[in-house]
Amino acid sequence: MTSPCFVPFIFLVLIVGCAARPFYPLPSKNDDSQRQPIQTYRPYNIAHRGSNGELPEETAAAYMRAIEEGADFIETDILASKDGVLICFHDVYLDNTTDIAEHKEFANRRRTYEVQGSNITHWFTVDFTIKELKSLRVKQRFIFRDQQYNGKFSIITFEEYISIALDASRVVGIYPEIKNPVFINEHVKWSDGKKFEDKFVETLKKYGYRGSYMSKDWLKQPVFIQSFAPTSLVYVSNLTDSPKILLIDEVTVPTQDTNQSYWEITSDSYFAFIKEYVVGIGPWKDTVVPVVNNYLQTPTDLVAKAHSHDLQGNILL
Repeated sequence: MTSPCFVPFIFLVLIVGCAARPFYPLPSKNDDSQRQPIQTYRPYNIAHRGSNGELPEETAAAYMRAIEEGADFIETDILASKDGVLICFHDVYLDNTTDIAEHKEFANRRRTYEVQGSNITHWFTVDFTIKELKSLRVKQRFIFRDQQYNGKFSIITFEEYISIALDASRVVGIYPEIKNPVFINEHVKWSDGKKFEDKFVETLKKYGYRGSYMSKDWLKQPVFIQSFAPTSLVYVSNLTDSPKILLIDEVTVPTQDTNQSYWEITSDSYFAFIKEYVVGIGPWKDTVVPVVNNYLQTPTDLVAKAHSHDLQGNILL
């Protein structure tokens, strides 16, 4: 690293045991002067979708548990409802992690849309109002995770997620992703004519998130804005100086907005361009340490290349 003010950060997914434990609500928000500051002396512990080994991902319970377990940041994915409310949900469709299939009143709401070059048929978030989405209950994505909390929690909004971080007894950062912005901007229209990215940044500003990385304002309310869509990151750079992360998918997956290959967006020339807008990259783990037939291969030079351009790195686990 070339600058001592930068702290390396890495995704540490909080996967906990299957044994149930009591769920403790967080205390009310304390005065900022009494809150323990975020640590800056080691890699950040970022709870990817919350403590989702025990509790269904991206629920209030999963995020509160992650804070209880010591996460520096809680990570989420931001999508939008039919009526333009920003929500915390990973997939653009509801099938995998909600009980939507059990709701007979929504049986005729399945649609076929093109998502990142493929036509898929599902129940999509963009076809449901926030009231309808709130009527669903979230479940675990994988059968090998703890199933006892299925059906107990609802989808939360971006604002509710922010309130969880701000209500913690210590400073807890947020790590929201601008998820599938091309798809959202195509299917959700706001009455004021603004874009998904505008609404995303407006929400952050509403709750006081501002300031460049490691600035006084940032340390008070830490945030990283992440996206797989380079054009979204460039766009929001004109709206906020909060630090941004370019997410990098598997080597076979092109960018969803510019259709650039993995090799293009990890080239020296591209890093020289994108570093004007982002402070780091978030590569999929297999692009850092490839795996062939379940065996780890020689690490790539991706992280070293990023560091040579003064870009930080986290790893998507």
